[in-house]
Amino acid sequence: MELLGKETNFDFIGRARFFFTASAIAVLASIVLIATVGLNFGIDFAGGYEIQVKFPEKVSDVQINDLVKPIGLGDARIQRFGAEEDNEYLILVREHGTITEEAKAKLYDTFVALAGGEEEIINWSVAQSGENLMVGFKTAVTEDKVRALVEQSGLVVKAITRGEREDRPEYSVDLVSIADNIEKALRDGLGISQEAEIVQRVEFVGPQVGAQLRNQGIMAVVYALVFILLYIAIRFDLFFSPGAVIALIHDVLITMGVFALLQFEFNLPIIGAILALVGYSLNDTIIVYDRIRENALRLRGRELRSMVNTSINQTLSRTLLTSFTTLLVVLALFIFGGGIIRDFSVALLVGIVVGTYSSIFVASPIYIFLREKSGKGGAQLKADKVAA
Repeated sequence: MELLGKETNFDFIGRARFFFTASAIAVLASIVLIATVGLNFGIDFAGGYEIQVKFPEKVSDVQINDLVKPIGLGDARIQRFGAEEDNEYLILVREHGTITEEAKAKLYDTFVALAGGEEEIINWSVAQSGENLMVGFKTAVTEDKVRALVEQSGLVVKAITRGEREDRPEYSVDLVSIADNIEKALRDGLGISQEAEIVQRVEFVGPQVGAQLRNQGIMAVVYALVFILLYIAIRFDLFFSPGAVIALIHDVLITMGVFALLQFEFNLPIIGAILALVGYSLNDTIIVYDRIRENALRLRGRELRSMVNTSINQTLSRTLLTSFTTLLVVLALFIFGGGIIRDFSVALLVGIVVGTYSSIFVASPIYIFLREKSGKGGAQLKADKVAA
């Protein structure tokens, strides 16, 4: 196979020990980064608010950040949404709800004291976002008392709705939420009238839902690797399977290590990108494996390492050209796609580069190692053992 008009005969396998060591160091460093620095989980996984706002005039993310900072939202993140002329932004507030767990417990104790005992409370629930609470009493409790107790707890009441029963009053209390506070800060700071609708969408993910999504995302990657192991074992044989799966684990860990190092947001779209790069890397590996299997029959009698090296050289042009054209598309997404898909593009960029590398320097050497350890790596490879 020719590459840029020249016949390639690179000694990939001869340098396998060096690249294997480099890969081991990179994987170990990634594991250390993930365990110590940790992944910067987004709202999908950590929980919190995602608020989409649209302004009638041009506003910078620095202005928005300066206006919402006094609210005390910690590491609130401002992200442009859509084209620059749309004046739309996402305000991401992680691990925040309107009421903390401690405040919920104190408020409940206050209502118990008001009612005269825990058995006098017939209904108590708080929305996961903390924007609404429900409380019911067996005895007569006025709306004014409910409002006073809630406000004494440091919460701001937006509205109270009372149930129909007079003997057992139930109240639904709507609270001023983080989204409401952000909207007020933006209106006051930018002089936007009440008639102009600036909040387009508010979404809240609770910490329990976020943890469940995180676990399901991780399991999706694990299941993909298990099924790939089975597929390669059936498609080729058991000597090929471990190399393919180890190469994919190598790619996933290094990509996650880069995200831990750079502290880019790790969320559901990134899980999607990792699954995509698993498929991409596997495709590269299968191309090389197919050529190895063909050459095991066609070049029967050649020494195993030489045969694998020839197979990699024969597929090198196709591998590099495919990776290069894919990289161009992902680079375009990274440069022109805006902040909303920047992290997604980074995951694909890292994955494509590492996936191409692992198909050559991880998967193939492991195949050789297993063949040699089994005593089937000599000069003569039997056709019935290597054919599909």
